[in-house]
Amino acid sequence: MLNIKFSVLQKNTIVGDLRNNFILFKNSFLKANKNNCDFFITPELALTGYPPKDFLHRDDFHELLNIYKEKIIELTKGKKTIFVLGLPIRRKKKLYNSVLIIKKGKILKQFNKYILPNYGVFDEKRYFSSTKIKNDFFLYKKLKFKFLVCEDLWNNDFIKKISSFKYDFIIVLNASPFEKEKFSERLKLVKSRIEKFKVPILYVNLIGGQDDLVFDGGSFCVDKNKIVVYQGPFFRESDNFFSIDPLKTTKRELVKKVKNEDIFENIYNALVLALRDYLKKNNFSKTMIGISGGIDSALCSLIACDAIGSENVSGFFLPTKYSSLDSKNDSIELAKNLGFELDIIPIEKFRLSFDNLLSKKFGNLPVDQTEENLQSRIRGNILMALSNKFNMLLLATGNKSELSVGYSTIYGDMCGGFSLLKDVYKSEVYKLCSWRNKNYSILSNLKKKSLISEKIIQKEPSAELKDNQKDSDSLPPYEILDKILFLLIDKNFSIKKIEEMGFDRKMIIDIWRLIIISQHKRFQSAIGPKISKMSFDYDRRFPITNKFEIERI
Repeated sequence: MLNIKFSVLQKNTIVGDLRNNFILFKNSFLKANKNNCDFFITPELALTGYPPKDFLHRDDFHELLNIYKEKIIELTKGKKTIFVLGLPIRRKKKLYNSVLIIKKGKILKQFNKYILPNYGVFDEKRYFSSTKIKNDFFLYKKLKFKFLVCEDLWNNDFIKKISSFKYDFIIVLNASPFEKEKFSERLKLVKSRIEKFKVPILYVNLIGGQDDLVFDGGSFCVDKNKIVVYQGPFFRESDNFFSIDPLKTTKRELVKKVKNEDIFENIYNALVLALRDYLKKNNFSKTMIGISGGIDSALCSLIACDAIGSENVSGFFLPTKYSSLDSKNDSIELAKNLGFELDIIPIEKFRLSFDNLLSKKFGNLPVDQTEENLQSRIRGNILMALSNKFNMLLLATGNKSELSVGYSTIYGDMCGGFSLLKDVYKSEVYKLCSWRNKNYSILSNLKKKSLISEKIIQKEPSAELKDNQKDSDSLPPYEILDKILFLLIDKNFSIKKIEEMGFDRKMIIDIWRLIIISQHKRFQSAIGPKISKMSFDYDRRFPITNKFEIERI
């Protein structure tokens, strides 16, 4: 029996924090060595944090990187465990996304990433050079170990080219961002590659939030019989151990059936982790939210309380004469349920002051969205002042549906340093609230259920910027709007194709026009966590200025 023992690192690194990243690695590596592990494996570009972006263009960054690379090499002296390190390596004016195999103070082997992704959030051709395909491997205990990096495993052409090479084990270092249903996609991919290679595959993934990206961890190993023999935790740190005989076929699952198929549980966990890490890694201990009495600000408040504790969350209700008593009472009840402090700051006198200030210039022009947007901008100014004074990160509460069609006020309700629901459609907001009312997250500070009242959930959406205003006055019902938005944005379908699916052509064109003319708003919006394949920050890039006349098609 030939057992290979692995230590799989899932630690929450920070881009550029080489010192503390090294300390994380050191502690976990020493633990792995003490437990007689054969391999200690980090994710892709783990030492720098992922993605390092244009730090990779700086000489001083590489100088510091080399210092900590040497510290890791020094750390392995006298140790039996092999350190598998993901990091960028410079060679003859070229930069590679690399894997170093280090043992007893020596670099035994270097593998470089073959396939450089250049789509969506990935921009690796800006920084890295690819390497030539060759039959290289690391020989250990008479076994051939092949090391790949993330996209290498996903590229069919590359896999086809190396499928004739013989290996005993494939290990893949990844920085694979979270998306809805991504884990089942990864597992399906790994099993399909095992069909070709007939060897076990270990998939090591990153954990943590990094700006708009969330890495969900969930590292796993599948044996040559396509049975999952190791499953790391999702959305949590770990440095777990497991053993496998690469030459032996497992007869049964060695881990419980992977429970990672509840889409809304996963989205909720991703949002909590994204917010918690964005706050912590950017030195914010507290956050604040403009509370409206509606479902979006309620969900943002609950996620914030789950992420950093209710005592570190502040809410502000800023009513005008158009704000209903129900909204006020629902906001008070929400704050009581969640345990955060709510301040009520009436702004009607400020609204009137602005009306008086501008009345001479506006003259007899009819009241329109200008006056409505002023209310939102008054709120934005007050909230940003409070954010500045008390060093609390203001959360923008707009959802993907609103941002898609521009149903938001730039410099008003779009104010904030982090847009938590930026990639979450309105219909998904309801489902997330429903899930959270029945469950609590593994990351939750609040171990309670039923925290958002049915009154808030059932309330008809309204911006409350004029009398009797409803979202449905300006937009189709969200269940229809979101379906069309998904097809236009996430699927990139044509107007004609969506019309053939049974939707009204005029409605589709009207929605498309709103999407196009709102591009300037999204360009200026705060970043927010990516949870879909088509988020607004990097995945979808449209010009602000354009004259594409869709109705002619």
